[in-house]
Amino acid sequence: MVNIFDTTNQLASELQEIDEFSGLKEAIEGVKNNAESNALFKEMDKVQNAIVIAQSKGEDLSQELQDEYKNLNEKVQQDPQILNLLQAEQGLYGTIEEVQKIITQPINDLYKGLRN
Repeated sequence: MVNIFDTTNQLASELQEIDEFSGLKEAIEGVKNNAESNALFKEMDKVQNAIVIAQSKGEDLSQELQDEYKNLNEKVQQDPQILNLLQAEQGLYGTIEEVQKIITQPINDLYKGLRN
């Protein structure tokens, strides 16, 4: 019998060996090692979490929170360490999306007869 979780764990292990993962790891270290970038990242993460929580509760975002997000986003766009991190993250997630397409292809194939 196939144990899909063994395969998944193997995939997770191999994911850590690809260039995109290494690039993200280096980019995260770059942010950690730059006090200004690190503080800005943490502040932006805090505001994004507050937005997600408010949205999940169906609450309107306060003007203050919207303004804070906008100001932080402008600062983030000027920070080379964080921009490098975001680019590296995007590259890794692009690879993960491709893997997901491959994994879900058999499911999509099952539906072909129903969708035509």
